[in-house]
Order: sequence, then C-alpha cells, then structure tokens
Amino acid sequence: MKESMDELKGEVKAKLLYWNNIKSSKVKVLLIVLFLGLIGLKIFTTVLTFDWLVSLFS
Repeated sequence: MKESMDELKGEVKAKLLYWNNIKSSKVKVLLIVLFLGLIGLKIFTTVLTFDWLVSLFS
C-alpha cells in the first residue's frame, strides 16, 4: 500500500513538473480544452449507449 502511494505521488509530481515546464499559454489552453473534450465525449457516448440500450429493451 505504501509503495503504491509513493508511486502515485511520484506520478503526480512528474505531471506537475511537466505542466510547470510548459512555457506557452496557448499550449496549456489547448491541453485543457483537449482534456475537457475527451471527458465530454466519454459522457456523451455513455449517455447515447444507455439510451440505445433502454430503447432496445422497451
């Protein structure tokens, strides 16, 4: 358990270091929009899948 927590902390620190090393604000905005777009796409496709399944059984 302790090793996995240390590994998780190391991963978070590495991602934070990568984020802080990006100098361009345009690239940061692009990464944020891409991340939010992927989350939105996942939610959208999940909702459509469940709607399709409900209509299939009714």
